[in-house]
Amino acid sequence: MAGIEVQDWPALMDSVTPESLGEWAFGSQAWIEAGREVLQQLVVEAGPVLASAPRIVLCEVGHNPPAHLHPEGPFAWWAEIEGGQVRVGAGVRAEADCTFRVEADHSVLSNLARLLYRDSDPVRLTEARDRLRRLTRWKVSGALPDHPGLSAVLRRFHDAMAPLTLPRLTFMTPEWVGLARTLLTRRAASPKYAPGIASLTYTFSEEFIRTPRYAFPDGAAGGFWVRVEAGRMTVGAGALPPDLGPADTLTFGDYAPVIPVGRTVNSLMTEAEAAQSQAYAERAFRFDKALGRRPVDRTFPSGRGPMPPELGRIFLPLHDELSKRTAGDLPADYDPAFRTDGTVAEPFDRAPGYDPSWLRYAEVDIYGQSLERAP
Repeated sequence: MAGIEVQDWPALMDSVTPESLGEWAFGSQAWIEAGREVLQQLVVEAGPVLASAPRIVLCEVGHNPPAHLHPEGPFAWWAEIEGGQVRVGAGVRAEADCTFRVEADHSVLSNLARLLYRDSDPVRLTEARDRLRRLTRWKVSGALPDHPGLSAVLRRFHDAMAPLTLPRLTFMTPEWVGLARTLLTRRAASPKYAPGIASLTYTFSEEFIRTPRYAFPDGAAGGFWVRVEAGRMTVGAGALPPDLGPADTLTFGDYAPVIPVGRTVNSLMTEAEAAQSQAYAERAFRFDKALGRRPVDRTFPSGRGPMPPELGRIFLPLHDELSKRTAGDLPADYDPAFRTDGTVAEPFDRAPGYDPSWLRYAEVDIYGQSLERAP
């Protein structure tokens, strides 16, 4: 089977995942409650087909769940099916209690949970699943029984939950920008906001250099740009194309320091977390004498000034909505070029008890390339 090229990865995922951006984080309480309703209905519909099925307990554990949901440990859930009865709950269950138990990085599990089995091309589905499986450490025990009726119910359950599950993607990668594109273009085309930009021309760009190779194997800049021209909005990944410059608003700087602030879900932060975030920003973005600039700065190269309010209203929810969908990794977790004595996870950004050993492998990246190599 031919491998998927780097630039084709976002398109591959789009072809085997739902168009929705999801509502709930994988394994969160809201996700579990929705899953209980879905699974109960599917088991009722299956009826006598499950009469001969053995009792099963399916368990999944997602390490490094979203910090904005204030987890006290991994997000874990389980489902028990026996004799047409269903029980679904939260929490980590011992291996001995589970028929089949899986542990992995929460971000990777969230994307596996969004793969659609029905109507997807089986070759592309296998390719996507295999690539995702290479992104995290795994601990798997047990096996599900080979029962056709039970297998059908579990597969239907998976497909029903896929549109409800939030994907979590690495900050500012092309597939992450795909989420921004969907969020922005849908709002821009809505009757509420479209009239306000009908005669507007404006260019917004965020570009981050010194990107880690595990996420940007070709060394390209991370970021995205938005071009609005006479009401038509275009959203692209990476640096702004030269023929569209200069940008009207440009945020430019190093990739690593912006991630903790870029992941904050401001509407869900406590006062203490907001204070921690502010202190981090003041420390991380102060003028750097070695660089001769701030690590990250915002300018208005075209001279046209800040973003017009009509466009600003379209952008308003973007930060929080993208932050909810951003993976919990940092370059220093597994890229030697970003590891220093002062490298720490910020308390407002990741749960205090996070376990970095459950982050992605330090051996190969999503494209099968070695991570532990000289920058």
